[in-house]
Amino acid sequence: MKLVEPIYRKLIRLGKLYLSELSTVTEHLDINQYYYVLTLICYHDGKLTQTALADMLGKDKSSMVAIIDSLSAKGFVFREINPADRREHLLRVTEKAKNAVPEIVDSFEKMNNYMTDNISQDDMAVFYNVLLKMQQNLKSISTHENKKHTTSIATE
Repeated sequence: MKLVEPIYRKLIRLGKLYLSELSTVTEHLDINQYYYVLTLICYHDGKLTQTALADMLGKDKSSMVAIIDSLSAKGFVFREINPADRREHLLRVTEKAKNAVPEIVDSFEKMNNYMTDNISQDDMAVFYNVLLKMQQNLKSISTHENKKHTTSIATE
């Protein structure tokens, strides 16, 4: 029997290291997760619905509600009824978020620079290109499987 480590394990380890360091440098901001979500909400302050944010992040609606609830409980965001469609909620940031987000973005930049130190721009371009191709390949699996399933049903 052959042992194969899935690629996702390497990516998870990298992500955990990144988040561990990020949480250390942003500890004083009272946020320990959903950093990027908060920066997106702040960037689109008052113009982004929960549904649109869920679509941007590839999250289901219930996960998005839990994330927004968490950020709201910490005092970073609040929901506002969309005047154009009362069934929707627009996401707004508080002063606490407006003060924290520039530090979070600065921490992202520092972490990204530290993490990619001694890696050429060409190598980083290849890395990003490979990640994109991997995503496309994985997405095409479900598309291919759906087509196979639909074709097999049609021929029965």
